[in-house]
Amino acid sequence: MRPSRFGLLILTALLFSSCGPYRLGTTLPNHLRTVYVPTFENETYEPGIEMDITDAVITRFRQDGNLRPVAEEEADTVVTGKIIAWDRRVLGYTGRDESDVEEYRLYVNAVITFRERSTGEDLLRGQEVQGYTDFYLEGDLPSAEEAARPRAYQDLARNIVDVVVSIW
Repeated sequence: MRPSRFGLLILTALLFSSCGPYRLGTTLPNHLRTVYVPTFENETYEPGIEMDITDAVITRFRQDGNLRPVAEEEADTVVTGKIIAWDRRVLGYTGRDESDVEEYRLYVNAVITFRERSTGEDLLRGQEVQGYTDFYLEGDLPSAEEAARPRAYQDLARNIVDVVVSIW
């Protein structure tokens, strides 16, 4: 038995209308489509991480696609940030001795502000965001940690972008 064209039309209309109130992607207003990300401030004792973290945030905005990174004078919005904590903690031992660490977790915390450039209104202010990664001690600690840093920065960047594009 073949469905009638009318029945198929009704079914199609119901399917599309049921998705009407939902929106994929950002919930930002339509006039906010670009973002400027100046270099984050570094309030930690880890030198040079501000550039890597800023680059990770810009890259994540590009990947996300909801706010396109642009120069300051072209931007609808601005995301500023301060890196306030950088910490490495022990996650696990080899089991033989508490001095034989096997696994660490690297944390990076930032405080961000998200501002609409044309009005100067803060859409987010003082929002703390954290990123982290786990890593095993393979070889020496400085080398293992250096290899893990980009993953922690990427996690922080992902969390920052998620917070910014979902504020409404």
